[in-house]
Amino acid sequence: MTPTTNLVVGVIALDPKDGRILTMNCVSIKGLCLEYTNLTVADIEVLEAMALQIPYTAEMTGTDVFIDALLKDGVNAVVLAWACPENQSLYGHSVVGELAFATSEPAVYRTFQTGETSRNVRGVSQEGIPIAQTVVAIRNAVQNVIGTLIMERDISEELRQEEQVEFLTQTAERLSNTLMNLSMTGSQFEDWVGDGIFVLNKNCKITYVNKKATQIYHEFQGLEASGHDFPLIMFNSSSLEELLDSLKSPTEFCFFNKSYLFQAYPLVTYGELSGCVISFRDITDLRKKEQELNAQSTVIREIHHRVKNNLQNVAALLRLQMRRSDLDVVKAEFSASINRIISIAMVHDVFASQNSDSVDLRELSQRILNGLVESSVLPNQSIETHIAGQTLLLPSAQAVPLALVINELLTNSFKHGIRFLEIGQITIDILETQEKIQISVRNNGPEPSEFFAQAQNRRLGLQIVDSLIGDQLGGEFRMERVEGMTCATLSFPKYNSEV
Repeated sequence: MTPTTNLVVGVIALDPKDGRILTMNCVSIKGLCLEYTNLTVADIEVLEAMALQIPYTAEMTGTDVFIDALLKDGVNAVVLAWACPENQSLYGHSVVGELAFATSEPAVYRTFQTGETSRNVRGVSQEGIPIAQTVVAIRNAVQNVIGTLIMERDISEELRQEEQVEFLTQTAERLSNTLMNLSMTGSQFEDWVGDGIFVLNKNCKITYVNKKATQIYHEFQGLEASGHDFPLIMFNSSSLEELLDSLKSPTEFCFFNKSYLFQAYPLVTYGELSGCVISFRDITDLRKKEQELNAQSTVIREIHHRVKNNLQNVAALLRLQMRRSDLDVVKAEFSASINRIISIAMVHDVFASQNSDSVDLRELSQRILNGLVESSVLPNQSIETHIAGQTLLLPSAQAVPLALVINELLTNSFKHGIRFLEIGQITIDILETQEKIQISVRNNGPEPSEFFAQAQNRRLGLQIVDSLIGDQLGGEFRMERVEGMTCATLSFPKYNSEV
């Protein structure tokens, strides 16, 4: 029943012995009907007579019983009378005079509209208790529906039992499926739960252990496991609930220089926590292998770091040599060689700062581009750069030649494209398809004075690009003029068997 405001609550007659509600005063029923319904005086008298009977019905059935009448709107209803058995009501206060909305009590609305009896229609009471309603039409002398007799009973226990049955059904089904899968794959039960398994009751007493768990418990505690307490303190817990919370996901613990992965699963009986299952796996060998791999990774990173430093030293020596020459042609060749060495050093710098043996192509391209912008931009010249495309990881075998290729293409853009422009534009596009990787380097500037094929034959940088792409990356390279931009495009397989 849903409460409302501005309704006159009728007078309630009480049992003089225990104060139990008996029925509505008939004057109050009449007052409510005249105020809120379109019922005639004869109809009201029928409802008044019915109200005198509902205390007996409530006591006999052990349920709350109501009489409702339809409001003038023909949709919602008002509560005219209420009776309940001794000390068993679903309501903590009188609901007489309150509204029963059609949206909240569809069974009442249905009976008013059809005159049919509605049995065991589930809903929620005003107190938030799950209920089942049975609604019967009250008719006048000419068989018109003038009210409803409603019986409500608490179904909380029924729902709990249904949930328990559903839980047990699902558990049985899952266990059956799991065991079926284990039998089909040839796995053993212990392979499924780990090396060992403990079963605890709600007092954290061990009720079951397998062979591995028995050995571990005896090793740690010096006792037989079955029937003894599980060592909660070793898991920073003081209760079953805390243990389940700390082990709700696989958690690693180290005991006596050995590593174990523990996880706990609650056991529920009739909706209450009754214990748990703890599985564990010895991962000592796995951790040792990880340490060995980490040591190897550290050595590899140190090698990359030293290679990067050596390449930077070579670049520094070339810069010293370059300064000894006054010829611009010689300085240009030295500068190109230095940039090539620095681009390779950048690859090793990335590997030296991470654990994985792969390089983010987008990040590598950005590093090379930034370095060339710093060294190649002329005074009073503005260069706009942009790198588009998804993040793409490449192994070192592809990253090193690709770094050289990107360096050569960008150097070519600076040297032959935007060299004398006030505002230069350079764009790198990275595209990954199902089988290939494609990179395009575009720059604005004047149209080349010679065909691209001729340029590739004459320029060392383009010869290097063509050689690296074809021989080391197993790909293709082309240059063309597209919408006023010089575009160099290379594509190569994701995985090259020759690399």
